[in-house]
Amino acid sequence: MKKLTKFIKEYRLVIAIFLITSLLIHLPLFIENILTADVLLNTRYYSGYAWELSLGRFGLYFIGLLKGFIVFPQIEITLGILLLLASIIFIFDLFHIQNKALQVISSIVVACCPIVSATLLFHYCALPYCLAFFGGVLAVYLFFKVKKRIWKYGISILLITMLLSMYQAYLAIPITLLLFYWMIQVLQKKFSWKEFFLSFGVVVLGGIFYYILMRLSLAFFHIDLNSYRGANSIGLESIFDIPSRILLAYQSFYQFYFTDSIVTNSNIGMQYVNVFFFVLLAIGIVVYFIQEKLPWKSILLFLFLGLLIPLGINVVVVLLPNTSIQLLMSSGYILVFLFLCYIVQDIKILKIFSIFLLFIMIRGYVIQDSATYQTLSITYQKTYEVASDIRSEIINYPDMSVMIVGNLEDNPIYANSYATQLEPVSHLTYGFVSNYPLFWEEYSNVKNGWSRFMNFYLGYPIHFVDEDTYHSILDSSTYQKMSCYPEDGVKIIDGVVVVKIAKEN
Repeated sequence: MKKLTKFIKEYRLVIAIFLITSLLIHLPLFIENILTADVLLNTRYYSGYAWELSLGRFGLYFIGLLKGFIVFPQIEITLGILLLLASIIFIFDLFHIQNKALQVISSIVVACCPIVSATLLFHYCALPYCLAFFGGVLAVYLFFKVKKRIWKYGISILLITMLLSMYQAYLAIPITLLLFYWMIQVLQKKFSWKEFFLSFGVVVLGGIFYYILMRLSLAFFHIDLNSYRGANSIGLESIFDIPSRILLAYQSFYQFYFTDSIVTNSNIGMQYVNVFFFVLLAIGIVVYFIQEKLPWKSILLFLFLGLLIPLGINVVVVLLPNTSIQLLMSSGYILVFLFLCYIVQDIKILKIFSIFLLFIMIRGYVIQDSATYQTLSITYQKTYEVASDIRSEIINYPDMSVMIVGNLEDNPIYANSYATQLEPVSHLTYGFVSNYPLFWEEYSNVKNGWSRFMNFYLGYPIHFVDEDTYHSILDSSTYQKMSCYPEDGVKIIDGVVVVKIAKEN
């Protein structure tokens, strides 16, 4: 309790500013209908745990049990923000980042970061994802800050196991954090090979324990490991393919900062900001080498560990075949901001430039977050309007099954107005789910998506047509000749009320 009180007192400014910033930036998630295809499928309650279990994410099931499988967006997002805040404070303490200005500005950067926004946006799993982030940070913190073996090793191993059971991509947090920590130890001339291998040994043991529990969970629930993103390749058999994926990890690192492949950078010139970011980091490292008169062996060790950072951040790409990094899997990139703060905190001129640069980053991230939320809100509003019109027509056929096909952005009539309505903001988003349609194309997702939208947001439950009939109607000549809504309105085909919003791709 004394330790907690001390932390709150020492970091009260960071706590206040981080919470205020997070609530202001992500306010739309609390007060508006911000929907994506996945969020729509899992809003109100989440029943996809068989899918999660098949991916080795058995921890999500236990979180679901605690929640009664109900989704509480505002509560879960708030708890997620608090876990991220605690994680940042632990990293400040671990890295000995003591400059208040850098603490505050870097915490705001994290609060506004598109990675955090994307995580909170998926509110049905935001809490376990943030818990995984926190678990990774806490595991490393306990290893270095606590002397009792049960906490140093036992609890740390359990925390690694826990984070893997939530989402394997969060393995990047302890690995990257350890790499940065040992780089700092090299600079401080405190590097220990024994502790180095012990710290990574904890991560390995956590991974082994996770693998055993994951296999037991599959056996208990009688579920096979899914092949999605190479999940069924977790284990020793995937090790032999690692060399071919190491290059992909470095490629992903480059893409994250300097292309639009993972997060949209070019819309507001963030790739140029990132260039200056790494220039400042490099200058700070060189100055540190000179000031501390670091021997060349230590410099080589520091550079070697630095070269491993892209592998740590993108570790899921290295371990799992058929996997590519996307924004929701990029949590390790958050740690790079905090490492910069350590490097420049004792170099006055670089500290000033870094604060200025981080302000520019905040400006960019705020624009991207806000544009993303606005775009998704407009998508919902437009869909609601059209769905309301559809309800007024299909309500005349209460005893018939309904079939709705397509997304508004593909509708030839709505497309222009849809694009015009989105144009002021859509090109400023951070990409990712803001570029996706609201309804997936697979039958089960179309069925569940439209059924939920009509029921939850218009209060009109529909009986969606069965799968065989759905595909039969898609292949029929009558459907092929049918014009897209609203030109043809609705049409009865084989006893089914059909609404063709856009052609099936």
